[in-house]
Amino acid sequence: MGTVPFALGATEKVSGSTTSVYISALYVGAANEKPNQEYVKITNKGTKSVNLKGWKIKDKGAKHTYTFSSYTLKSKASVTLRSGKGRNSGSTLYWNKYSFIWNNTGDTAYLYNAQGKLVSSKTVKK
Repeated sequence: MGTVPFALGATEKVSGSTTSVYISALYVGAANEKPNQEYVKITNKGTKSVNLKGWKIKDKGAKHTYTFSSYTLKSKASVTLRSGKGRNSGSTLYWNKYSFIWNNTGDTAYLYNAQGKLVSSKTVKK
């Protein structure tokens, strides 16, 4: 019944199927870099594709929120969400911000499903 929401690869019931979607990487950037060099990576270790429509990525303090408009993360696949501007592709999405999202001194990324439940988090400390 209970899953551990902060465990790496925590499982969750979504539409009757068990998925394993989690934040697999967070790169907060460094001085003199561009926003596109910052990223958060979401991975699906499950056996079924997961529709991420309505899912959200937030930073610590929820100063910035990215909402997936329409994206299906295939089984055994990852998608990289970059902070800057660019053209979305099958494995890379862009937040389309001119400014930085993640604090270079360290930050935490939070992944929420479409129902607002915390699915995964990842902290980077420098």
